[in-house]
Amino acid sequence: MFLRVITATLFLCGVAMAAGSRPVCPGPAAFGTARCHSHVATDKNGNPKASGAPTGYGSVQLRTGYSLTATGSSTTTIGIVDAYDDPNIERDLGVYSTQFGLPSCTTANGCFKKVNQTGGSTYPGKDAGWSLEIALDVEIVHAICPNCKILLVEASSNSFANLIAAEDYAIAHATIVSNSWGGSEFSSETTSSYDGHFKSYRPSHHFLLRRQRLRGRVPRCFAIRNRGWRHHSDP
Repeated sequence: MFLRVITATLFLCGVAMAAGSRPVCPGPAAFGTARCHSHVATDKNGNPKASGAPTGYGSVQLRTGYSLTATGSSTTTIGIVDAYDDPNIERDLGVYSTQFGLPSCTTANGCFKKVNQTGGSTYPGKDAGWSLEIALDVEIVHAICPNCKILLVEASSNSFANLIAAEDYAIAHATIVSNSWGGSEFSSETTSSYDGHFKSYRPSHHFLLRRQRLRGRVPRCFAIRNRGWRHHSDP
């Protein structure tokens, strides 16, 4: 079935969503932890809206909406940092690619790579909510930049410590790093050890629209307003 998932707004911000949706990672996040920012659209009974075929925006509409004409390059690697494991992500990416006529992006052809927060292949435990976030992130990246490589880095948990470890790995191995998670603000956040890991972060309208390097560093960007996306999940 296809589930409509909507991403909320920025890192370390609490954003109220309109009625008719619910978070896939309920919050607020506990101190020292983050939650993903996707919402799933719901019917009047609070059940996820689903259909037998996609009715949301596909690659053409998304690219047209942002006036994107280039399709990216295989020399560009987009790192995606999320928590926990989505064991079906490569298969779901294949279904998404077929549905919307996108190039194949697999481990075998070198386009897709999934690692844990230290770059290994022993993945963390799975989480249903974070799996939807991972699917949204990976599939939208492929829709917007179909020729780019994708590096998915899965943190062992949603703790800031583990997510930042995953962030550091992604920075070292990707051209651009995308994040779709956040937590509550706290008084010492700008003087904490966390802040130094995001020195090259600059706000952006969309996580793929700032593709240049910032001061020679890898840009870290946080996704906002990915609306109308449909994710295919096999029964």
